[in-house]
Amino acid sequence: MYKINYKAVVFAFILQMLVGVLWYASTPIEFLGRLSSEQGTNIPSVAVMTVFPLSVIAYLMFTAWLLVKAKGLSGIGRFSLVVGTWLFIFFPNAVFVSLHLDLNQIEVFYLLSFGIVNCLIAAIILPLWQPSRSIFRG
Repeated sequence: MYKINYKAVVFAFILQMLVGVLWYASTPIEFLGRLSSEQGTNIPSVAVMTVFPLSVIAYLMFTAWLLVKAKGLSGIGRFSLVVGTWLFIFFPNAVFVSLHLDLNQIEVFYLLSFGIVNCLIAAIILPLWQPSRSIFRG
């Protein structure tokens, strides 16, 4: 019986949080609507700092659960499954953001780029790092 590798989930979570900090720190000034002469930083609210990690851990746990339920797939098949689920999320979001928000293509790509990086981190770490199997189960 396959189980979720919680070490891989925690490792992917830490990597995704580091990428999230870098992604937020590299936000273009024009995108935030700040004046280029303004040097202050916008610190996210407590709600954002709480919801952001919770959404990342929920995404990772769902992906790990999905990979456990998808038995009989090779490493490439599991990688493709993670990327495929991300594509089903990405394309509707890209269409919705393009239609309902007044953003150009670069801004839409920036908004959705964090998902690309998170997907690649999860697609590389979770399928390839299987939980250890011990003969000494209790």
